[in-house]
Amino acid sequence: MQWLGKSWAKEDVEFAPKRKVDNKSSKQRPHVIGAFHSHRMNIVAEYESLTEWAFYSLLELDKEIVRYYVQPVCIHIPYNGSDYGNLNFFSHVPDVLVFREGSVPHLFQIKSSPEDSNEKLEIINKACGKYAASRGWEYSVIYPRSLPKFVSRNIDFLAGFIKTRKWFDSYSPKVMSRLHLIGQTSITELSQSFIPQYDPLLVLPVIYHLIAKGHLWININDPINEYSLVRISTETDRFLLQIGEGKRYDL
Repeated sequence: MQWLGKSWAKEDVEFAPKRKVDNKSSKQRPHVIGAFHSHRMNIVAEYESLTEWAFYSLLELDKEIVRYYVQPVCIHIPYNGSDYGNLNFFSHVPDVLVFREGSVPHLFQIKSSPEDSNEKLEIINKACGKYAASRGWEYSVIYPRSLPKFVSRNIDFLAGFIKTRKWFDSYSPKVMSRLHLIGQTSITELSQSFIPQYDPLLVLPVIYHLIAKGHLWININDPINEYSLVRISTETDRFLLQIGEGKRYDL
């Protein structure tokens, strides 16, 4: 499906967060809560664990993501178990709804490990999958912690360069033009190619910014450092990542 150029006023209201982030259960399940400025959405988004933060960072880096909504819907799930007293349903809020160019909306549940599964989670996943299907969406449970540690570090590192700094607008076209001219090269060689006109230390963050915004391609499956090779991104470039059991996420 094509999402670029769409007005999101209706979705911004419909998929506004359905509950507040808290860590009331942290005594039993320690987790970190926080908030960050989403450059993709231009809002302050909240996360309820570092696992969620890792996936939201991935969404910020994915150049095909047009929109995403944290805690977007409330699903009422029938349940006859005695654990819920006289109630015949309980409410569940999935983690994030993603609109990616060329794809149907995708509802995600973010978990630390497949080992977290239990009877209640199985009921939740079945209900969420049914709800998503009723709206023509896809539904997946993903495990960002299953990524190799250096890949997670790469994502966290690049996420820090998404924000545009004041000198990036004047430097970025020069970096793109230079790379068009010399072709694939290492980050350090690209930055040093601007000597003596510019200080390589000022060029480096511009290069990382262009990678984070998807204008330059780098192999995110290898540790990123100054010797990493970069080139101009093509329309078919994706960072292929494996998240969890059989779940792929192409960035």
